[in-house]
Amino acid sequence: MEKIELEAKQREEVGKHLNKIRKLGLIPAVVYGKKIKPLSIAVDRKIFVKNILESDSGMNAIISLKLEGKSKDIPVLTHEVQRNNLTDEILHVDFRHIVMDEALKTKVPVELTGIPIGVKESGGVLVHGLREVEVECLPGNIPDKFEIDVAVLKINDSFHVSDLPKIAKVKVLTNPSEMIANCSPPTKEEEVAAPVPTPGEVPSEVGVAEAVADDKVKEKAAPGAAPGKAAGPAKAEAPAAAKAPTAAKAEKK
Repeated sequence: MEKIELEAKQREEVGKHLNKIRKLGLIPAVVYGKKIKPLSIAVDRKIFVKNILESDSGMNAIISLKLEGKSKDIPVLTHEVQRNNLTDEILHVDFRHIVMDEALKTKVPVELTGIPIGVKESGGVLVHGLREVEVECLPGNIPDKFEIDVAVLKINDSFHVSDLPKIAKVKVLTNPSEMIANCSPPTKEEEVAAPVPTPGEVPSEVGVAEAVADDKVKEKAAPGAAPGKAAGPAKAEAPAAAKAPTAAKAEKK
């Protein structure tokens, strides 16, 4: 386990006044633990990021806080880093005081290596499940990470917490059945079904042609004619006046 020294100084500022500290390139922080009173401190931002967060151990690196004006270092772990949601700027850090001969619980990252055979040969998709697991051990035994080689995974094969490599003096507390990695089958493009025409809609080209023809018939129909029937030559009817003389002759006879 990597041990890193980090200089710190006590601070009095709280609340809105913390912005003054941040403008000086410092990060407001707090040290807490069972055997120590909460201690408000500030640490250099660049050094914290470079030596702690970007180290192999990351947040599991054991830090020896060298407090300004104090002769004894304080062993701590980085418990939480608070950031600005928009700028990702580090706003605050919580350090947890540790006792080197007392076991503690912490989380260790899981790193996948290799490319599954199911991805190479069958077009599968590698799904990374849990990215960290909880462990219990002495501070000096905290592993930097768990590595697991997924190259042997075929389609529908999985690795679980129970498959993680065993590390001496480190007890894994996460449920053994939790999934770490899975090689899923390739995704298929779904066929889009043709829309079902609703009543009143024209379902086909034939229907369109019939509708157009019907409109033309309506345009040619005589005024007052029934829809759909073409206007034809009207049958001539004898005028009523022409029939009148015949009727008169019959009466004289």
